[in-house]
Amino acid sequence: MSAPQEDLMTRQLMAQVAHAKSSSFNALLDAGGHILDVNPAALIAGGVDRAEVIGLPLWKTAWWTDAGAETVQLVERAVRSAAAGRFARFDVDVRITGAGRELGTLDLLLRPLRGRDGQVVFIAAEGRSVTDRKRVEQRLARQNAELSALTERLARVHDYRERLLGELSHDLRAPLHVVITRAEQLLRTETEEEVRAQVVNIRVAALGALEQINDMLEQVKSDHGEARLALVDADLGRAVRTVAESFEPLAAARGISLAVEVPDPLAARFDVERVSRIVSNLLANAIRHAPPHGRVRCSLAEAGGSATLEVADSGPGVPDEHRDRVFGRFRSGLDGDGRSTGAGAGLGLAIVREFVELHGGEVSLGAAPEGGALFTVRLPLLPPDGPRVTATLSQQAAAAQRAEYVRSHLEAELAAERSKPRIPTVVIVERVPGRADAILAGIGDGAVTCVAEDALEALRLAVELRPEAVVVGTATGDMPATSLLRRLAADERLAGVRRVALAGEREEDASPEELITAGAQLVLPAGAAEELGGRLWAAATAAAQP
Repeated sequence: MSAPQEDLMTRQLMAQVAHAKSSSFNALLDAGGHILDVNPAALIAGGVDRAEVIGLPLWKTAWWTDAGAETVQLVERAVRSAAAGRFARFDVDVRITGAGRELGTLDLLLRPLRGRDGQVVFIAAEGRSVTDRKRVEQRLARQNAELSALTERLARVHDYRERLLGELSHDLRAPLHVVITRAEQLLRTETEEEVRAQVVNIRVAALGALEQINDMLEQVKSDHGEARLALVDADLGRAVRTVAESFEPLAAARGISLAVEVPDPLAARFDVERVSRIVSNLLANAIRHAPPHGRVRCSLAEAGGSATLEVADSGPGVPDEHRDRVFGRFRSGLDGDGRSTGAGAGLGLAIVREFVELHGGEVSLGAAPEGGALFTVRLPLLPPDGPRVTATLSQQAAAAQRAEYVRSHLEAELAAERSKPRIPTVVIVERVPGRADAILAGIGDGAVTCVAEDALEALRLAVELRPEAVVVGTATGDMPATSLLRRLAADERLAGVRRVALAGEREEDASPEELITAGAQLVLPAGAAEELGGRLWAAATAAAQP
């Protein structure tokens, strides 16, 4: 008995079963492209009956309904090409998803079948659904287009950033250098004390702006991975001592004892300019906070293949709850690092951390034996394995320039504290419409007045200007009037500034008792604004009269 697979009838039945079970698109066409047979899966997927397609040209069946004239023409050309004996394969959209309710994509192959005479007798149409693949391709194409748009946008942002950095580097820094130079020339030639006091204030403001611009440029470079160390092999002890010695006259002028404990020599591989900036920033910070006749210590030691730099002061220190935040960007004393550190951008300690981490080191803050803050910097010595790299003259000059710049900025800041102008100044923060204008009218031209937008700006102006009085109104922005008064009273540098508060009449306004408890030295009614200006003027200038 022969095997079932060898029987002709059996093979036909097996072919029919396979044809019926096929989940793909399978159709048999004659040489003219008319459908002779089609598998059930294609009928079910397209939502058509067998009678609707048998005998019709493939391109005129219901599968191509609403497919568009171009698609129909594509299928017709492909069928005629197959009838001529050529294979045709292409992707085509066809109604073969969701019982013909949705378009799907077929990877369609038209294969000619020849008879014994070599002529094309039938055309086998075989298709497999690639709808999911097509959708993925379309999604990838959209995402690639979006990525290209984002790349182009990033390129424009980068170009804008480069122009901005160029403007900051030249168009802003150059004029500030001119202002600083002119101010120094005036200070050497001007003898009138009032003029000298104003020039000192101008110089410290210009130095502060220049320092903020330089710090911001360093931060931008760090953010974009452009910060690079110029590592050389040099004496770390000598580099630290040179910076510390440049601060000794400034410390002596304030009666501060500056102790420098540095070994000689201490070979290391480091960036001389950035290490000079680390040391100068920390020393300036220490001298700024050390009280008159206080102590500052700068020490360097070697242990376990690393160098430990300590800068300590006898100032107020930093509370434990604020120590984790002092190295953050834009953290000055007014932003809540626990002690007053000036009204700058708050980038000095952030720059220290960035430079230390660039060297592979770490910086921490604790309590100093002297009673104030203790900054500890650990840097790897990294002794060179190969040839030594010496610092160039330009690198040494840049290091000296950076240290001198930080020192001169601190010197100008401290000089500005000692040089108060005789013309009284009043800072006002009051957001009730019309009230600040009425107060200004009452004060008149007898004083320099400055109206702050909110409490934080009033704090900054008070630190920079050292006015005779700060007038705290009933509306001070996001910070309540009582909080502003407490912060004014807590700042040691504002001890001579008179704190005047306005008592409102609304229930939500602080009472006079609450204002006095918060630190107000004088409380006046917020009403009668026309008379208020004169009373404020008298209160503000009482301490300024000779």
